[in-house]
Amino acid sequence: MEKRFGTWAEILDITILIGTLIVLGAWVFGVPLFYRTDGPVLSIFTAISLLVIVGLRLSTRHFHLWPFTANLAFLMIVGGGNISSILMLLSAPAVHINPKSTLVMTSVFTSIGLVFFSIYEILLYLRKTPKSIWILDDILIHLALVPGGISLIGHIFQNPTYLSMAMDPRVGISPLEMVFMATLALSTILSNPNLFLWKFLKGGLANQLTFAALFINQYIAPVIYLLIAGTNWETKGFGPELFIFFGGVIATLGFLLFQAKMEENTI
Repeated sequence: MEKRFGTWAEILDITILIGTLIVLGAWVFGVPLFYRTDGPVLSIFTAISLLVIVGLRLSTRHFHLWPFTANLAFLMIVGGGNISSILMLLSAPAVHINPKSTLVMTSVFTSIGLVFFSIYEILLYLRKTPKSIWILDDILIHLALVPGGISLIGHIFQNPTYLSMAMDPRVGISPLEMVFMATLALSTILSNPNLFLWKFLKGGLANQLTFAALFINQYIAPVIYLLIAGTNWETKGFGPELFIFFGGVIATLGFLLFQAKMEENTI
């Protein structure tokens, strides 16, 4: 089972590698994929970050002499670069964003997800996922998906606040970017059999259905609320749907932490 999951994880990593190379090539030749001026676009910087993460994974698996220090150095660059991007966009967006420029910066939401993935990868290169009540690796992967979940609500209901920046609508999470990030998350989960999530899911069908209900609820509950309450993005940028979404995230993570604690008490 673990070997099969590892094979699927590698296939997904290779898919991301090829996909990001195509995206980079399109930017270099001046024909970026799915480019638009009135909506989010997959940034060349996002593609580079994804390329580095999966490139390091594949290099570590297939090149036995690949230096361990290179993984840490490149991941520090990815994580640090995205933290810098967040600070730049939050502190002085008017200075760093140029809607007339051909380059598009990585959105704050995307950078947050990439920072979480970078921290996770660094920890995994330093040690295997430990058996602990503090299921940090599971938490990091789950949090990395939060920005994409918020943007998904934006795409479904066309909320500009969740989609991109008003100063430059291109700076946001595009559907293509969401596919890349979701694929990276799936590959990450499949490649690590030591995650507490796998141990919990092996507990039986009841565990599997419970987790599926909690995970899906994160995304379905805000949508149901908006369908019932309606939307009016002209008077508010965000509303209760955001807090409902975060409530679902906290419920899922809290449940897993509680299960980890229960398991520790039975040992």
